[in-house]
Amino acid sequence: MRDKEKTREELLAELAGLSERLSELERSDAELQRTKKALLLGVEALNVVLKNSHDILAILRPDGTFGYVSPSIERVAGYLFEELSGSYAFDLIHPDDTDRLLKAFADGLESPGRITNVEFRYRHADGSWHTMESQGINLADNPAVNGIVLTARDITDRKAIEEQLQRRERYYRSLILNAADMISVLDSDLCFRWGSLSSGKITGYTPATIYGRNFMEFVHPDEYGLVEDAMDFIVNNPGVPKYIECSFRHSDDSYHFHAIMFNNLLKEPSVQGIIINSRDISERRLMEEELLASNRELDSFATTVAHDLRTPLSLIEGYAQLMQSEKNTEEEKDTCLRSIISAARRMDELTESLLGYAQAGQPAGAIGSVDPLEVASDIVFEHSAMLESAGIDVILDEELPIIKVDTFKLRQVFANLVNNAAKHLNNCPHPRIEIGAESAGNLATFYVRDNGPGLEPELREEVFQPFKRFSSSSSPGLGIGLSTVKRAVEGWGGSVWVDSEPGKGATFFFTAPLG
Repeated sequence: MRDKEKTREELLAELAGLSERLSELERSDAELQRTKKALLLGVEALNVVLKNSHDILAILRPDGTFGYVSPSIERVAGYLFEELSGSYAFDLIHPDDTDRLLKAFADGLESPGRITNVEFRYRHADGSWHTMESQGINLADNPAVNGIVLTARDITDRKAIEEQLQRRERYYRSLILNAADMISVLDSDLCFRWGSLSSGKITGYTPATIYGRNFMEFVHPDEYGLVEDAMDFIVNNPGVPKYIECSFRHSDDSYHFHAIMFNNLLKEPSVQGIIINSRDISERRLMEEELLASNRELDSFATTVAHDLRTPLSLIEGYAQLMQSEKNTEEEKDTCLRSIISAARRMDELTESLLGYAQAGQPAGAIGSVDPLEVASDIVFEHSAMLESAGIDVILDEELPIIKVDTFKLRQVFANLVNNAAKHLNNCPHPRIEIGAESAGNLATFYVRDNGPGLEPELREEVFQPFKRFSSSSSPGLGIGLSTVKRAVEGWGGSVWVDSEPGKGATFFFTAPLG
């Protein structure tokens, strides 16, 4: 009886243990179900992520076939991931990129864990070629992978934008490099940081000789104040341009006029500097000065013509009116006629002088080899009556170098220089004119020297200005003889100047190319 009760107790204990075990199994099953559900949700979430990702995840087997392709391949490249699974990946690669990509793939397989980055073109499902960048890691030794894991992204749009930006950069760079104007960048200390190609071509500086040097080093000392005022303005007005014209020193130490536009873009992140747009306007300034000189000359011409030509005209008119009177005697009529003839001759001389001055300013003319001794001899002979009556001795070198000029203009030069010398030798004891020349290199230098009263130093430049008279003669002319000489000599590319001191005569020099 006791044994049966013991057995019952054991059975009850075993039953309790089985019940507890059953509860544990039920709890384990619930946990398993929750884990399974969580895994399913995770897989589903991963599929959603992979499908909507901008990147493509793939596994390439050692034979180059797809072991796996993420669902995002459909949205990115237009292919169904099922149709690519097991296919040869390199069939999609552009022929020009295939060899390079196969080599990268082979190199990657040689080293487990090796990471390789490549960029290539692939064929989209619509038949167009797209660009993709990818990173591969060799996990072929991992049994769960057995291949190279690729992460790839289509960068076609980005490449198009980059190429467009590069084209724009090349375009603007080409504009800057080939611009006739100079473009430079200064830092906050006004030191050169960059300069366009045209800057070097125009100024002669190379980057090595100018970068890091202060802009003020190259400004003419007389214009420091002008430039400093401009700099103060742009510092206080960022982004507001300031225009000035000043002299800038070139690499040959010559100063050139530059038109300069400053703009303070130090706070502009893409620039961080002071921009200088400049242009060499030396030729323009020279033309402006020549135009101003021409205007002054025209004013002087108008004044001279109004005065000197009207005077003989008034005389002619006055004497002609006197001749109309019936009360005039024959002697008075004869006097009037002589006065009219004299005034007409004076007008002829004045108009001939004006014509000669105008002709001297014309282009070079008929340039050819000329014997200046022959020309000078003719001029002395033509003026022999005047020279003999004034007792002027003329000493002419027996040999003068052959030169290449316009004969007509050379005649103008000698005629005006001889006339000028003779005019200033009035009342001079033992008056003398010497004509000679020296040659050096490809240039001949001629001189016409007199022993007259000479010139004050301040008049050496003024004597060549038109319509200015320095003669005390009663018939000084229009004051364009020496200016005619200057125009003629400069017309064939020569130079003219005078060397003189008061009481020691004057020597006029001019140059001409040897013939």
